[in-house]
Amino acid sequence: MSRCVIITAYQSAELSESFRFNPEDFILCADGGYRHALLAGIRPHLLIGDFDSLDEGALELHEDFEGSGGKIVRLPAEKDDTDTLYCLKYGIKLGYEEFYVLGGLGGRLDHTLANLQSMSYAVDLEKQIWFLDGKNKTTLRNPGETTIPREDGFKLSLFSFGDFCEGVSIEGVKYPLSECRLSNSFPLGVSNEFVEDFAVISHTSGKLLIVLSKD
Repeated sequence: MSRCVIITAYQSAELSESFRFNPEDFILCADGGYRHALLAGIRPHLLIGDFDSLDEGALELHEDFEGSGGKIVRLPAEKDDTDTLYCLKYGIKLGYEEFYVLGGLGGRLDHTLANLQSMSYAVDLEKQIWFLDGKNKTTLRNPGETTIPREDGFKLSLFSFGDFCEGVSIEGVKYPLSECRLSNSFPLGVSNEFVEDFAVISHTSGKLLIVLSKD
């Protein structure tokens, strides 16, 4: 099945810098993410949000989208789900297994943390998910093995998303680990470097947060 791509309202870089779209991608815009899509020449399939922070010009854009046959799901301003989480739930309901959320990192810290928790929600349902911006890429993994391709200029970091991650091993990097325990109170896995074309990461328990970042 094709990928579900969610464009958030906060972007730290142009979309073309953070992601390569495929023609078959199903594209959702969370609230003000629609403006970023327009700037990148992308027409989404669906807009979702409470649209409580849009200025008059942005409201006109949304009305034009709806008037040309686009679908909009309007949410109440007072709700439990963030716009991004609602988009995730919508994509999950449609049956998508692979998600890419563009933006949502940096900016307001509370929004960033909320997005990381939304990523955890998707992983609990065994979905594959990445959050991406121009300088950061992050995914969350349940126990198992994953391979991360080397990207020039990016450092690779591992964090325990819960109290502990057990049996953490990583190869293909400057500072390898073998069956290590990571805790959420000591950043042992921060700022590693690739020495091979791929880093192979595995762990046996807990949720492992994998982050690629560049200066």
